[in-house]
Amino acid sequence: MRIIIYTGKGGVGKTTVSAATGVLCAELGYKTIVLSTDPAHSLSDSIGKKIGKNPVKVTDRLWAQEIDVTEELRINWDKIQGFIVKFLSYQGFDKFIAEEFAIFPGLEELFSLLKINEYYEKESYDVIIADCAPTANTIRMLSFPDIVSWYMEKFFPLERKLVKTIKPVAEKVVKFPLPSDDVYAQVEELYKKIEYTKKTLTNPKISSVRLVVNAEKMVIKESQRAYTYLNLFEFPVDLVIVNKVFPDEISDRYFKKWKFTQAKHIDTVREAFDPIPIKISFLHDDEITGLNKLLKFAQNLFKDEDPTKIYYYEKPMQIEERNGRYFLKLKMPIFTKKEVNIWIKNDE
Repeated sequence: MRIIIYTGKGGVGKTTVSAATGVLCAELGYKTIVLSTDPAHSLSDSIGKKIGKNPVKVTDRLWAQEIDVTEELRINWDKIQGFIVKFLSYQGFDKFIAEEFAIFPGLEELFSLLKINEYYEKESYDVIIADCAPTANTIRMLSFPDIVSWYMEKFFPLERKLVKTIKPVAEKVVKFPLPSDDVYAQVEELYKKIEYTKKTLTNPKISSVRLVVNAEKMVIKESQRAYTYLNLFEFPVDLVIVNKVFPDEISDRYFKKWKFTQAKHIDTVREAFDPIPIKISFLHDDEITGLNKLLKFAQNLFKDEDPTKIYYYEKPMQIEERNGRYFLKLKMPIFTKKEVNIWIKNDE
């Protein structure tokens, strides 16, 4: 099974690239699903078929789904959310504010990615392609396991068995509610899902993150930051796609300067992301919607290659032993050693 995640700054063409890759994979004989995890879904418009919260069959080997974040929140978070709202209300928070605080940044993106792992564990498809939210949201998702750990330590400081034993007496004494058994059950289930999902998505033999960029300065800068975070959190990046590049056929004076600027930025991309392979996708003469145009787009992008191949593999984090001492090596591209600080807090 193969998992491919596309991310990049908003507007770079992630959905088109994701949908096109899915169409080509299906054409090559893989049972494929394209998942939109971006709350601002546009996969239906790209494919040209109405897609909902459940997988919709598009062709014999292609399925598509626009994940319903509200439903995923309800499945994975409703009991925890209810307890947090109750806890904060006891602390004097307005109920509306308490409900807002109970939804942590990155939850939507995280629960969308849990769906990927669900399909992976069930072996439902040969290829899973995720059209991810813009890079800023993706980065929030990557840091979520650490964030949720902090919150859980604050809200669930007592062991489940102990709370179950003392709850009837304790709630009469303390000034705040204690979590019920079903709240703990959902916390444990969520931890398992997060652990399994991260293990799957950081396995370079299974999963790859692919960055979609445009030949524009701000887009490249944001993608560089995202690339560094992806390496830091051990998410393997195997390909960078430069999308919407002006082709040679455009030769009038109006676009001459644009083409010159794009050429400089493409050189910057090659330098900044080396040795990650770079693919160029040229701007088409019409919008790319519908299966036929998406297939043609993917064929032009990947040429004769199988889009499921792993284009690059290198561990972003390694621990080495030398003479009885351990060394942590982090791959943090774009930065120099002078720009990196390290601090120690207790055992961290």
